[in-house]
Amino acid sequence: MKISMWVNGVHRDLEVPPLKRLLDVLREDLDLVGAKEGCGEGECGACAVILDGRLVNSCLLPAYRAHGRVVRTIEGLGTPERPDPVQAAFVAEGAVQCGYCIPGLVMASRALLDDEAGPSRPRIREALAGNLCRCTGYERVVRAVELAARAPQRACGDEPAAGPWSSPQASTGDDVTVHLPTTLREACELLARGGVTVVGGATDLGVLLHEGIVSPAALLDLSRVAEVHGVRREGGALVIGAATPYADLMRDPDVARDLPCLHEAVRTVGAPAIQSLGTLGGNLVNGSPGADAVPPLLALDARVRLVSAAGEREVSADAFFTGYRATVRRDDELVAAVVVPVPAAGTRQSFRKAGTRRAQAIAKVNLAACARIEDGTLREVRLAAGSVGPTVVLLRVAMAILEGGRVADLERLAGAAAAAARDEVTPIDDVRSTERYRREVTGNLVARFVTSLSS
Repeated sequence: MKISMWVNGVHRDLEVPPLKRLLDVLREDLDLVGAKEGCGEGECGACAVILDGRLVNSCLLPAYRAHGRVVRTIEGLGTPERPDPVQAAFVAEGAVQCGYCIPGLVMASRALLDDEAGPSRPRIREALAGNLCRCTGYERVVRAVELAARAPQRACGDEPAAGPWSSPQASTGDDVTVHLPTTLREACELLARGGVTVVGGATDLGVLLHEGIVSPAALLDLSRVAEVHGVRREGGALVIGAATPYADLMRDPDVARDLPCLHEAVRTVGAPAIQSLGTLGGNLVNGSPGADAVPPLLALDARVRLVSAAGEREVSADAFFTGYRATVRRDDELVAAVVVPVPAAGTRQSFRKAGTRRAQAIAKVNLAACARIEDGTLREVRLAAGSVGPTVVLLRVAMAILEGGRVADLERLAGAAAAAARDEVTPIDDVRSTERYRREVTGNLVARFVTSLSS
């Protein structure tokens, strides 16, 4: 496949296999070896580069996704004579050690400072969450970013805002065909022919390819279909395009204001480099019971919009899942959007996640909760829990106990609802946790939400 892209301000034309990783294209075809392979699964950040202004893991990105894009690697930041302010600050603060993970940390820091001036210390730590380093610890790195933030920033290279090249509708190479439709109608027509694997953010695809689990003959990539991107109002609901990256949801003011439990949940899905690419639609279609973005959709009574060449339908998020990693989506259907009713005034929302660590952990248990308070009475109570059964589930028994309850009786209600929640989930023992722990934590999270309603 022929791809054209800007790399560090230089226009590059390459002929590469479509599924060759961007990391390997940079290292092998362009001799840009600053990006390293660490985990190969998007968890360590050693391969981080900036794509169209966003931090991404180049080990997860197939080469065809770079066509028409602007790529910046650490080689494009500065020179020994004139280093980038981030590079200079890392040296000044002694934040540079072995050099294996440092390029990724520098790129993550650069992406942060390109996005916002004067970030707080917690924000710096959040931006670096996907980059692992055991040489320096992180204190010197954080100090380096603080120092760089105080320095005058400068542009790096003569890069365009976006690549000027149109995308080929289909490219074949290396025994795989990649379809790159630009309209939803095109995508549905291609899907109707059969034999294609649908790709949204490609973060899961990168892992599966790396581990040799899949070897698709044809891909249908939705990244250039405008109709499945973005957030818009439609009546009394927010319609979220299925291919909208988590990073866009985190920045969207309507999502932050009207759907705070979803806004909080997407912040826990991976690190910034994953959030730049990963999508809500992908989280749904994967059908994982531990998906972080899914419980808020059930708690908010969202609907999943499915589109095919034959037409369109909507199903409730609760009815979308039929079993472990199984959904009602037919083979000829795409998840085009998620329709989330804007909650009524007075609705409280919460999302909490219990994991082995604060960031980048698969949930042992997560809980999204909503309840409206009207004249001292609980109304429209919805509780959705993940990692406690084969699918994300609504805790219907606990919801029934709370519905119509009085705020003055919250302590008793919290205990009763927590006990019911422990009994109605069906968790298992696995490498992350035990059945007993998950039952107990589910009840505790329910009780915590209920008692919070008194404030």
